[in-house]
Amino acid sequence: MTRAVAGQAQPPLFLLMWVLANLLGGFVVGFLESNGMQFAATLVLTGAVLGTLQWSVLRHTVQQVRWWPWASALGWIVGSLVLSLSIDLYTPLVNALWQQFGLWEVFWLNLVTGPVPVLTMALAQALVLNRRIRPSQWLLVNLAAGVVKGGVGAAMCAAVCPSLPIALVGIVNGVAWTTYGVITGIALLYLLKPPQGSGEEVCDRT
Repeated sequence: MTRAVAGQAQPPLFLLMWVLANLLGGFVVGFLESNGMQFAATLVLTGAVLGTLQWSVLRHTVQQVRWWPWASALGWIVGSLVLSLSIDLYTPLVNALWQQFGLWEVFWLNLVTGPVPVLTMALAQALVLNRRIRPSQWLLVNLAAGVVKGGVGAAMCAAVCPSLPIALVGIVNGVAWTTYGVITGIALLYLLKPPQGSGEEVCDRT
């Protein structure tokens, strides 16, 4: 029987494993993107890869999250489709930010569009979490995490991608998803914490 995520010995290990899962998932997706599978990796595989690795950590702590990989995959695909269909809406905003604040176009593109598939993935995940976390809380956390991930990924790629071998470009995506993992992992520790004195324990690992 394992104590809930907020148990005495669990938070550091949970956070470490959660961050590593997102780091590995981001690296795998980034590696596929930079080695000829850009469309498939970006549109189809990101949610499935990240969701499966996240589930491998979360299932040891939270009951009945077996649908997490499927929800993550579907949520990401929906968000990616929304982005592809709304290019005329966000392009003027990206250009306006670029002209107003400088930096570079891809930075603002990632900052504006990065949170969209993250949010749709988070919405689907919130349904799996059921009433353990309020959907609005999980969406706000993922909005912040998506913005940070997009900004970090764009900044890192501008700095190091030109000098990296193609096989190592996935590291940049992995680091970006690591920032997402830190933010969402800390949030999960807080949001899943049982009421003080409840003695809540979780034993289902499905």
